[in-house]
Amino acid sequence: MYITLTKKRIFILLCVIVSVFLILIQFFSVKADYIDVSTNQKRVAYITALGITLQNDEYSKKDTVIPLEFGNVYNKYNTMQKQSGFDLSGYKGQNVTIYTYNCDTYKVVNLIVYKGRLIGGDICDLQIDGQMLPLKGS
Repeated sequence: MYITLTKKRIFILLCVIVSVFLILIQFFSVKADYIDVSTNQKRVAYITALGITLQNDEYSKKDTVIPLEFGNVYNKYNTMQKQSGFDLSGYKGQNVTIYTYNCDTYKVVNLIVYKGRLIGGDICDLQIDGQMLPLKGS
């Protein structure tokens, strides 16, 4: 059995090889950026790795939906997320869970989680004149 390799077949074969290669690169690059926070232990470890000391490992949890259309407030919040390497615009309309941990008397850490993956978050100062900071770079 012989296969005749014409220029057209070689071109098609190269296109298939390049396509498979690009798909594999995309697959592994997404996995490399994946921050698994599917358990309380993993969330606490992530927060601790940021240099934040928690009061304890207890948390509150709230399910919400990322809006389909971002208003002014959500656009500003997403700009802050981008400072930490996150971007919520790819999750519009998706159900997410927000985990909140107390890190001192007046501050909390919020982690936004989609299917066990960290997609955003913030550090929020609950005092009257407090501010909201990105998870990283704050």
